[in-house]
Amino acid sequence: MENLYGVHAGSSTFVIVKANSEQEALDVFAKSQINDELLREEIDSFIVNSSLLEKFYKDEHGHFLEDFTGDYNQRLLNMNDVDRENYIQFHIEKNVREFWKDTPEHAESYLKAIKEYTEINAETLPSFSEEFYIETIKLIIRDGKWFGDFGIVKIELSEKDYQVIYEE
Repeated sequence: MENLYGVHAGSSTFVIVKANSEQEALDVFAKSQINDELLREEIDSFIVNSSLLEKFYKDEHGHFLEDFTGDYNQRLLNMNDVDRENYIQFHIEKNVREFWKDTPEHAESYLKAIKEYTEINAETLPSFSEEFYIETIKLIIRDGKWFGDFGIVKIELSEKDYQVIYEE
């Protein structure tokens, strides 16, 4: 049986969706966000300090770039060029596969798009499937940094004439 769910995403978005579960409500909401320009730019651009790629451009010691200068940090500068590029590539692939661990086909799509961007044509935006975008948007939401405040609430009015969704 379908229920109504309220989805709040930050201070500017509150939507009602019909779904069978909270998980399905998240799927419906994520699908509704596919055409959001800022979210698409986050996913489709490969800027190492200002897109989803930034999440993968690091190792266990932190991000590869210095915050203020945008230069490689000292541990990478101590490597020769070939070792540095191999090291960065290894960690990007590792991080991408960890991010999409439940959908490895999406990790491979993203890695392929990065390769095409860097080796073939940096002007062309990637072409991901709808399923890729839905899953990626859900992962970005779960990460907690995109909307800041996100939640899904089942709306139940069977016992009362009202339901408080949010109260400070």
